[in-house]
Amino acid sequence: MYFNKDTMKQEVVEGGITRYIYTGTNMQIVEYHFPPGKSFPMHRHEIHEQMGLLVSGRLGFMLDGKETVLLPGDYYHAAFNVDHRAWTLDEPAVLVDFFSPPRDDLK
Repeated sequence: MYFNKDTMKQEVVEGGITRYIYTGTNMQIVEYHFPPGKSFPMHRHEIHEQMGLLVSGRLGFMLDGKETVLLPGDYYHAAFNVDHRAWTLDEPAVLVDFFSPPRDDLK
């Protein structure tokens, strides 16, 4: 199957964040379009492994107590039960996240 943003589920959520979602049997992809100056609280996923790729912009990221600024082309991996949070800086950012298993709250 082939898909793109025109065929993916699209939703705009709190804070003007647009996300595009495609859910397969055992994995899920979510493309986030973040406005500048947006912050996301520390959280963890007990049953979802998460990886991400920053496509554009810059994104502050804290993973397991270590902080960095992701640049386009940078990846991250948040294993099960690992605390993480993110924040955009003074420009929009596009991030693609992968979840396994798929998150029920995003289907």
